[in-house]
Amino acid sequence: MWVDLLLDLVYPPRCIFCTSIIPIQEERGICKACKSALPFVEGKVCEKCGKPIQDSKERTTCFDCVKNTPVYDRGWAVFIYEGMVKEAIYRFKYGGHKEYAKYLGKFMADKIKDQVLEEGFDLIIPIPIHKNRKRKRGYNQAEELAKEISKALNIPMDASILTRVKETRPQSGLSIMQRQNNLKKAFKLADSINLDQMKILLVDDIYTTGTTINYCTTLLKKRGAKMVCFLSLSIGQDM
Repeated sequence: MWVDLLLDLVYPPRCIFCTSIIPIQEERGICKACKSALPFVEGKVCEKCGKPIQDSKERTTCFDCVKNTPVYDRGWAVFIYEGMVKEAIYRFKYGGHKEYAKYLGKFMADKIKDQVLEEGFDLIIPIPIHKNRKRKRGYNQAEELAKEISKALNIPMDASILTRVKETRPQSGLSIMQRQNNLKKAFKLADSINLDQMKILLVDDIYTTGTTINYCTTLLKKRGAKMVCFLSLSIGQDM
């Protein structure tokens, strides 16, 4: 206890969203102001990917899922990918702030806990990054989030089942067709793994059009997975 207090005095805890110092007596990770202002995914969402739908009372599916029918069964996301969330994810991925996973993973576990009871997932698999990128970054942000979700929900996590064998271009800014071509032969499943009738939860930090999740889902279902859903920390807006 005294060691923690001394560390807080020397290295004051900061909010992972606004980076301001958090008073010692308050909750770690997120300041009160940010917690009340975070862009949570709420209200009406796409019945497939969980993306917020704002412009129609009749529509139940977002335009991305209409244009490209998802291969996965269902998805959920915690935040809208904008503002302070977008900035925090950037620091988490590229700024060496691996410790953010502890707090962001809790948000994700809380989001999915009811679905876990309903669906009974057997396994959590993080979306992998290429070994060169992981070596440079020091860690895979999706894997760090998956570890926290696994601990919180008591579901096994395995990062060795799915690997990225091709170093692809960033997906942002690419068209749907370019995204699909970019991912061809980018991922591989472990040769000996048996996924027969398993219910799998894929974990990633950002969901945009679903191209990556769909590609990985196809591989998993070809290997026998009964159901594949995803949980993302953040998600884009319905356009």
